[in-house]
Amino acid sequence: MNAAVNQQMASATTQDALQLIQLELKAPKSKWNKFGSFHYRSLEDILEGVKPLLKKYGATLVVSDEVQQVGPVVVITAKAVFTDAEGKQTVISAHAGVDINKKGMDVAQTFGASSSYARKYALNGLFLIDDTQDPDTDAFHEQNNTQARNNQQNASAQNQQRSQNQPAQQQPKPQQQNQAVQPNAAQQLTQDFQQALNSIHHTQNEADLGVIYKQFKGTRYENQIVQACKAKKDMEGWSA
Repeated sequence: MNAAVNQQMASATTQDALQLIQLELKAPKSKWNKFGSFHYRSLEDILEGVKPLLKKYGATLVVSDEVQQVGPVVVITAKAVFTDAEGKQTVISAHAGVDINKKGMDVAQTFGASSSYARKYALNGLFLIDDTQDPDTDAFHEQNNTQARNNQQNASAQNQQRSQNQPAQQQPKPQQQNQAVQPNAAQQLTQDFQQALNSIHHTQNEADLGVIYKQFKGTRYENQIVQACKAKKDMEGWSA
């Protein structure tokens, strides 16, 4: 009788290993964001919290990533593979762009940061972790966006002052101005594309995907946006 009960409990535990880990996992927010003044969890926090549960239920977790070129943007795709005691696998993927020109970081650091970012959000999706206050959310981005807008305004004011001080014969011709505007527009589109990839992976609202797609419809990034939206729908289980 006891053997039958134990066998039944073991079978249920094996079948529901991922669900039980999702319910039991407690990943503390051990890191502090000085800009937004809040704690957040890192990739290491999640791994530290899940390791004892993997041992408890006889499951394994393998996290890897690969680098892809999406147009002019380098993208890291992280894959989290959860395998229960019976060999059943659940696979979740997440993506992150790489800014190799990021100030204060060398190439290895930028790839490492993007890898950690992608791996963290793959595990978030796998274990149903909701980072409502994270350095990648609105509070942090608003801090960066505000600083960027201030820098842009200061630069525009300086350029305007220099233009006013230039003699009339040194003023740039309209053709030269148009040539300068075109590269800036291309750079802005690339930046918007990188931000759109992050927005796709962060959104919890399927309707947002349609808004992002319309923004890039007809551009050279349309196919990549379609692929990213499809991957998001597959990950969230939304309708295709």
